[in-house]
Amino acid sequence: MSAHEPAIGSPLTALDGLEPVYAPPVRTAASSAEEERRRRRMISNRESARRSRLRKQRQLEGLRLEANRLGSQNRGLADRLGALSYYAALFRRENARLRDESAALRQRLGDIRRAALWWRLVRMPQMPSADSADVGGRYVAGNDPILASLMV
Repeated sequence: MSAHEPAIGSPLTALDGLEPVYAPPVRTAASSAEEERRRRRMISNRESARRSRLRKQRQLEGLRLEANRLGSQNRGLADRLGALSYYAALFRRENARLRDESAALRQRLGDIRRAALWWRLVRMPQMPSADSADVGGRYVAGNDPILASLMV
């Protein structure tokens, strides 16, 4: 056996004997169809993965938009709550002031009514009438509606 002759079980050599040449595998119709199915499945899987990535990107973008919208809405509601809290505090202070003023005015009205009653009693004659009674030298109102309203 020479250096240029192929050994048994070794790859075939080209005509010049320098480059090894391998015999292509024998392809049958069944193996060709299987390779074609495998190739189609691989393409289909790649396309499915691409669609899945695009779908996830769309979902993520939608979630980002929703998060931005909700954040903006939250800031708006927080601002509105702050303004309403401020006005509620103003109204509470104003209501307290009005309650105090009302109590002072009720007190003043009571004082005025008592003073008016006193002046009316002082200026009235000491004469008893059918609808009044004389008690100890003082005039006591009977059916006098003005005096009755002042005695509240």
